Amino acid sequence: MHRSLITRLIRTNLTPVRHHTKPALTHYHPPRHYTVSASSPASATHEPTINAYREKLQQGSDDVWNRYEHLAKQGLTSQLHRQDFVQLRSNLWSSKNKWGAEDRVLQVLHDMEQLGYDWTILEYNEYFMVKLYQAKHQDILDAYQEFQKHSKLRLSIGSFNVLLATYLQLNLEQEAVELIRTAYSRWGVHPDIRDFQRTMHRCMPRDTTIGKKARKLISLHAFDNPETLKSNLAHLFRKRQLGDARWIYAQTIKPRASEVDISVYQVLIKGYLDAKSPRDASSVYEDMVKAGIKPNGGVCVSMLAIYASRRDVAHAEQIVKDTVSSGYPLDELIYNQLIRVYLKSRNVRKAFQVFDVIQQDPKLKVNDVILNTMIDGLVMNKEIDAAKALYRQMAESHIRPDMVTFNTLLKGYVRVEDYPAALEVISDMYKYKCEPDTVTFTTLLDGLFANKQPRTAEEMLEYLHRTGMQPNIYTFNAVISKFIQKQQLGEAERAIELLRKPPYNLKPTIHTYTNLIQGYVAANDLAKAMWTFQSILKNDLRPDRASYHFIICAFLNHDRLDDAMTCLVRMRKEKVSPTKDTWLIMLDECIRRRDWRTGAVVARELEASGFAIQSGTLRRAYTTIKDRTA
Repeated sequence: MHRSLITRLIRTNLTPVRHHTKPALTHYHPPRHYTVSASSPASATHEPTINAYREKLQQGSDDVWNRYEHLAKQGLTSQLHRQDFVQLRSNLWSSKNKWGAEDRVLQVLHDMEQLGYDWTILEYNEYFMVKLYQAKHQDILDAYQEFQKHSKLRLSIGSFNVLLATYLQLNLEQEAVELIRTAYSRWGVHPDIRDFQRTMHRCMPRDTTIGKKARKLISLHAFDNPETLKSNLAHLFRKRQLGDARWIYAQTIKPRASEVDISVYQVLIKGYLDAKSPRDASSVYEDMVKAGIKPNGGVCVSMLAIYASRRDVAHAEQIVKDTVSSGYPLDELIYNQLIRVYLKSRNVRKAFQVFDVIQQDPKLKVNDVILNTMIDGLVMNKEIDAAKALYRQMAESHIRPDMVTFNTLLKGYVRVEDYPAALEVISDMYKYKCEPDTVTFTTLLDGLFANKQPRTAEEMLEYLHRTGMQPNIYTFNAVISKFIQKQQLGEAERAIELLRKPPYNLKPTIHTYTNLIQGYVAANDLAKAMWTFQSILKNDLRPDRASYHFIICAFLNHDRLDDAMTCLVRMRKEKVSPTKDTWLIMLDECIRRRDWRTGAVVARELEASGFAIQSGTLRRAYTTIKDRTA
């Protein structure tokens, strides 16, 4: 782009704007006009000042803009590097106080231009985004024209989204269609529904209509390219936007089912399976079969996983036959899933037959995944001796057992109360440098609680000692968790007392305290929950998201919304990310109380956190608050 045009466009924006969609402009003040000068020989004397500013940038300090203005007045901005300007703009976007951030970003872009920095696609992206936010559509089109004439850069997906939104806002549908059709051939950009929605959420958060228009146009004019279609589907599945994926399937794929590439069906079926929607996956496969399309290896693996959960041997064997007939060789992944189908269906004999086929085929290799599947299935079928024999063969071979192997075998031994064998597995874990994890201890303790039914913490520890195990902090945490599950809070507290004393001399971890807080919340004991949370801080531990969540629950259970709000703000200040459940209980409580003022604060914290709302329930609660506080 010609610098004269960039400078003109940016300078035009640096005058106060009277009409603007963002409420921040009610507090708008014209930026200070200062001169950006070239560096002088004496600039080396200011190096400590520049380095100190860079440290503030890296720390994300709240006063980086004020310091930048101070540097500009001193004529020192010429000593900043490109990366410093990039970091400054990033800090401005992420700042808690975003009032006027767009104008400040434009000022930084202008300063870079004055200092002779050529714009990269990153600068163009930010310029386009600011202008879309400010609804200055003509500036975007002017800049785009110059970009095409003079820049050798490739348009990015972010800039593409802004241009598409601009055309749609100006009702230039033909231009929008042409942009979509040529995006990949010109710039290698795949028009993406999810990416467009993200850009709109950032620049036009209240406009939902334009997102629907773009979705329709992208599906009509971009999905002739299978790679674009697959990219869109994969992105939607990754973000669990099943509604949009179903819409694309119904509008674009199903009507021309016989023309769609098998790889698209593979993405669809696997996406639905990963999203725990096997019914959708099966429906897509049925449509695929009706259209006369044979499965490939990827489709076969995904469908076998579904047939395994349904114990559907007939359909599993049929899809394997269809895969072979369509010219796809059977590999370890397919055989592994077929073994799982047989083991889930209690057909151990056929599982071993498939296992033998793998061993006899020189092109295939038995790997740890297949062995773990066999061991898990044998344990499930109570074939413990066979599982033990396979484990020994595994240990003697070049294949090392992993955590899945150990925990699976341990589960089988605990189920039949063979504790010496269970301890032997734990001993092997240390031998192979696989430190026992929470699953290991939970598996062992589940068996002891089910079979021995200890009544006290001392009795539980005695059982552990009899098995030959020396309890560590992870063991104690699992014991405490089990007593809490059984609503025996007294014994959970007693276990904490014991872990501190000889011969253990252990210190509680954050998980120890969090388990206890959860128990107190369930027992509606706010005083003890608060005391335990304070113990976390006194012992120089850092509360995690679970600790905060449960203490917030405790306050809300006792109608102490202000205290819960204080915890939420502290949680964010300590850079601990609230979960979906934490945001939801806070918003729901504000709605229940009709406390829209506090609800607005929660909504602002949610927005500032960058949390992506994917839950329909959370989105409804958030929308309710926003509608009431608009």
